[in-house]
Amino acid sequence: MTRYSTYQSIFSMNLDKMQETQKKGSKGFAMMTAQMITNTLLLKLLILVIVVWIAGAGVLTVFAAPSVSKIEVTKLTVQPGDTLWQIAVKHKPERMDTRVYIEGIVRINGLEDRGVQAGQVLKLPHF
Repeated sequence: MTRYSTYQSIFSMNLDKMQETQKKGSKGFAMMTAQMITNTLLLKLLILVIVVWIAGAGVLTVFAAPSVSKIEVTKLTVQPGDTLWQIAVKHKPERMDTRVYIEGIVRINGLEDRGVQAGQVLKLPHF
């Protein structure tokens, strides 16, 4: 008969291997757990930094933005026979295209059509 039974020889070899695997496995599990926690914390930290950065940029933009400047205007009362073209030619800057100045008058006064009536008060923009 054999000196050791098959069961005992397999068991003793497997017992040693199991003990080694458990030692390595517990260390591996602990390392994996620590790495997962570290990765999770790093992700949370990254998200926090991005949120703070965006919020800070928004706050800086609000406080750094110049105050809304009021466009300088001159008020003019339309006389009988005046047209937008005549008014624009008289009051536009020297080198500005008359059509561009008329567009500025239309926008600043919110005119729907380009006709004006005597007695109407127009705001004239300064460029």
